Amino acid sequence: MPITPEDLGLDNLADSIGRLQARKSKWQLALHKIAKGNGRALESDQRKLKAELRQMALDEAESNAEDDFLILTPGLGQEANIGKRDNILSGEFLEIGILTARSVCRISQGLKTGTGFLVGNGIVVTNYHVIKSKTEAASSLFEFLFDDNSIGTPRSTEMYAADTDHFFWADEALDICFLGLQGVTDISTFGWLPLLREEGKALIGDPTNIIQHPAGQKKRIVVHDSVFSLVDNDTDADAFCWYSGDTNKGSSGAPVLNNRWEVLAVHHKAIPDTDVNGHVLDINGKKIAKERLDENNAQVRWLANEGIRVSRIVDKLEAQTFPDDPGYVQVRDDLLALWSDPLATDRARRASFAGMEKQL
Repeated sequence: MPITPEDLGLDNLADSIGRLQARKSKWQLALHKIAKGNGRALESDQRKLKAELRQMALDEAESNAEDDFLILTPGLGQEANIGKRDNILSGEFLEIGILTARSVCRISQGLKTGTGFLVGNGIVVTNYHVIKSKTEAASSLFEFLFDDNSIGTPRSTEMYAADTDHFFWADEALDICFLGLQGVTDISTFGWLPLLREEGKALIGDPTNIIQHPAGQKKRIVVHDSVFSLVDNDTDADAFCWYSGDTNKGSSGAPVLNNRWEVLAVHHKAIPDTDVNGHVLDINGKKIAKERLDENNAQVRWLANEGIRVSRIVDKLEAQTFPDDPGYVQVRDDLLALWSDPLATDRARRASFAGMEKQL
């Protein structure tokens, strides 16, 4: 009997599979162009213009900065020396990555695990399918600094519980959940990752980085062989994007970032290849019988990862009214104001840096 995604323990994948299958020709063309170093040729003029204007604004802001605290140059959108993109990064790329990773936590509910990250004001973001309700939030633990710790002084992880009186918003269609954590002041020491509304943070073929807790493991980071593969504005899939990079169960809710360590999307699904009947295919394009999966650990052909675009998340959050929880409105408005601050990213990194210094 051929297996389906449910046999792999993957639920509610029909919409994600349908979105990518409907764009399979676009996706395959994107992979071809990316392999040739010309993924941006598939981008619309509007998105390329947004990326160019954003890069110019960032370059100007950095050149006028009073200090050079963790500034990345050359950044996105530069001409390459060999290929279409300049892959030479500032040495501070690694330092900023360390500060960014501090905001990411493992979420556990018994044996079930996921990933989340702070976005400011004591608020964590993850997927709806990780935390669907206040009841599930109350039974969840949020573990920061759950890292490999083999160098220097051993560092303890820090555990927090949910505080849904502070804030809670879950949206099934977007597969997004925002919730407050207890100890709002204390957890500011991990910094946060602003959700920047503007588009142009990445174009097709640009590198992506994913910070995650796959299979509930200690923190893992994908920083190579991972690219932004496809986006489809003004369609039924406008809220989503696709990218490569390895993930696993437990990676749900992880931030997907560009080479400036700005969040592009919230990871939520890995999409297997299937035939017209919904049967999972292996790397050779053949259906996988359950016996073959159990006995030989047949290799599933994974097409791509799908994430929820940050710009669309911010739009949806801003539109919420919270008639039953008027206190949430102020928290939401404070978040939107924080993210719109031109210095939001700088402030978040400085908070993480200060918190790290205290913990060393």
